[in-house]
Amino acid sequence: MFRLEMLPAYEGDCLILSWGHPDKPYRLLIDAGRESTAEAVLAYAEVHGFAKSMFELFIVTHIDRDHIEGAVELLKSERFRPLIRQMWFNDRGDLDYAPPAPGFETYGALDGERVTMLIAEHQIDHNAAFKAAPVALQAEKLPVVDLPGGLKLTILSPDQQQLVALAKPWDDTLQAAPPGWEEFGEAERIDIDFLASRAFTSDKAKPNGSSIAVAATYKGRAVLLTGDAHVSRLLASIALYEDMHPEHQGFALVKASHHGSRGNTSMELVTAARCSCWAISTDGTQFRHPDREAIARIIAGSPGPVKLFFNYETASTGFWRGSAVRGYDFTPVYGEEGYLAIDVPEPA
Repeated sequence: MFRLEMLPAYEGDCLILSWGHPDKPYRLLIDAGRESTAEAVLAYAEVHGFAKSMFELFIVTHIDRDHIEGAVELLKSERFRPLIRQMWFNDRGDLDYAPPAPGFETYGALDGERVTMLIAEHQIDHNAAFKAAPVALQAEKLPVVDLPGGLKLTILSPDQQQLVALAKPWDDTLQAAPPGWEEFGEAERIDIDFLASRAFTSDKAKPNGSSIAVAATYKGRAVLLTGDAHVSRLLASIALYEDMHPEHQGFALVKASHHGSRGNTSMELVTAARCSCWAISTDGTQFRHPDREAIARIIAGSPGPVKLFFNYETASTGFWRGSAVRGYDFTPVYGEEGYLAIDVPEPA
């Protein structure tokens, strides 16, 4: 099996990638959504037997609260901590990391500090595959980590400059924090081609730029898990990935960056991904994601027929099953109450 599950994370991400034998799969947990998403993760673990080390790896991609808030609650939980073998998370110390070899490029910060303290307090295996370095590119080289069961993770984001850029906002947030913060617990038809062609303006948010993004490869199928990564970094890394893998013919599944924001999905990125299956994790609160321009770019720029996987059906996502978009070659698929399982398709 090779499956991506989206758990109810409100406007955020909480993803479980499973691979191997269906009766005893390996699992990777990526992000934990908002605070209450922690209960969804624990409920999932209970359904699957609360097995010790049932998650080979827990990745917290970055410090935005819709990715990290639930991680704080999980790491506090004595029920959860035995479920993970190790974690990847770039804490404040990783933002100042300077590789010793010559030639190397040198918000939710409160939750980032909480996660850092919990990792230290409970001695959780942390960034072990990278030793003293952060989970990031080094000198435009994509690190590759092998997990048990045959899964390979290739790091596509962040790079060192993106981590450095987050250091000052992180420090400014801590300086402004109050004393004792540690204790805070049918429509008119639209033209998809016109929407897709609108000028692209890239997301510039520093926390999003610091997001860990990976290509997860298993038995010839590659899944692109983007976090909230910036388009420019993903494009550069996909080009490097293709140089490393001349046999690569495109991704079998892409988790859209930043919940389908128009600033994180460009036509150039969609074309580079060469993927007909896209997953969007959000309930549309706060920013009403996904943006129509982003979905239009996916439909117009992907090899058809396109499948769009939404874990929630909302006004923003339900639009894509309406009469306004009939005639285009795509199929929307919706989860139930924020949960959706996607079997990664075999190569065509």
